[in-house]
Amino acid sequence: MGITRWDPFDDLVALRDAFGRVLGDTSLRTGFSGIGRWRPSVDMYETNDNVVVRADLPGVDRDDLEVTVTDNTLTIKGQSRHEHEIESGNVFRRERAYGQFTRTLPIDAGIRADEAKASFNQGVLEIVIPKTEESRVRTRRIDIN
Repeated sequence: MGITRWDPFDDLVALRDAFGRVLGDTSLRTGFSGIGRWRPSVDMYETNDNVVVRADLPGVDRDDLEVTVTDNTLTIKGQSRHEHEIESGNVFRRERAYGQFTRTLPIDAGIRADEAKASFNQGVLEIVIPKTEESRVRTRRIDIN
């Protein structure tokens, strides 16, 4: 499996999430990166034939998305817009994030970037990138004597 790469910032996000759960502060949970910045959650996994990325993008319009892929990097850019601004009344809680975002994900497996396909359904972006023949997992059972 070629796409597992340690990112120290993921450990910091996990620590921040843990503090958020303990303190009951949802603004510390995954989805926010820094003050007021949105960072969509993604799942990235590898099958025998493909690298698959699924990103949760609630409230994002298809026209506000841009996906690019190179030989070793996938970038998802977009924007979530305010549905409406709260003009009067008391705001008891504000957890939903809006604004521009960028996620850049390294891909360690050999891929065929020119054959990548993306679909967007009910706020979930799915990107399927075929792997090169050389990077496909080939498993062979070895007999033990």
